[in-house]
Amino acid sequence: MRKFIFVFVLFIFVLSVTSCRKYVNVPPNDIGMILTPTGYEKKIYTPGMVDIGDENMTGFGSRLVLIQRSGIEVKEQFLGATGMEDKEDHRCLTSNGAPMTLDVRLLLALPDYEKPAGKAELERVFLLGNPELVQGEPRVLRVSLTSVYDEQARLQVRGLIRQLCTQYTDFDSAFKAFADASEDGFIRKVERAVSQILTQKNVPLRLVNAVVSNMKPDETVVNALSAKQAADKRVDAIRTLTDFLNEDQSGSRWRVYNMQALQEIVSTANTNGHNTIIISNFGGAGGGGEASPAIIPIPVHSPPAKAVPAKDSTEKTSNEDTPLFTGGALGVIS
Repeated sequence: MRKFIFVFVLFIFVLSVTSCRKYVNVPPNDIGMILTPTGYEKKIYTPGMVDIGDENMTGFGSRLVLIQRSGIEVKEQFLGATGMEDKEDHRCLTSNGAPMTLDVRLLLALPDYEKPAGKAELERVFLLGNPELVQGEPRVLRVSLTSVYDEQARLQVRGLIRQLCTQYTDFDSAFKAFADASEDGFIRKVERAVSQILTQKNVPLRLVNAVVSNMKPDETVVNALSAKQAADKRVDAIRTLTDFLNEDQSGSRWRVYNMQALQEIVSTANTNGHNTIIISNFGGAGGGGEASPAIIPIPVHSPPAKAVPAKDSTEKTSNEDTPLFTGGALGVIS
């Protein structure tokens, strides 16, 4: 009888102990560590179920702290006031003081926790991060790698990238380095600078690679370059046209071009309700000949002339009585 009572009591005790155990899940893309009331355990938990124990009578107990093991992508933007959340100008400056926009994407990863040194670095990630409760799990927390980077390295990384920009005299030299894929190129310099900051600040993250994009000069520089290119195109067009006209020694091309230009001028003037006097020299443009001045009327749209009846059968109508052009522009061609 006593033996039966002892077995029964032991069974109840074991049942009461096991029924209070708490099992939580480590998701496939995470790893975790258990945070006890006295600090982190030294074991790293991979995806699966983890026993974090029960809580004591005062409500204290161990908690599972998760962290994403696939790494993170950080985007550092150096934009003007309209493109930044704080509405301040964050553009980089070249050595001549010209601003330029810039985007730098950094791919950061956890240390190799399979090795002893990497495991020690990973434990520092958990210590440096600020865990936040996972929704629906009161005993599960999560550390954001982004928060570790923001608090430990972000300001220094942005400052060093700005220093790199000042090493170039102007935007053209910076853009040339941006397209350079060698060790002296802008992107490789950014990677070395970021790795240097992470090492100097003892940040337990490693840089996988850096990608630089959206490198643009100031808008005023862009407008000036566009205006210069447009002016160059106009000069080229004028040069091509004049070369074509000068190839004809007879001057016919010049005369045809002159007539076309005059027609355009008169057409535009008449459309706007203006009279136009045009003075030109057909003989002197490319032909080399001399032409005496001639004044010709340039007609515009006008009502048809009214017929003037003859006074008798032998009398003809005078040209002076019938207006040939009314309201027209006078063209003077010499």
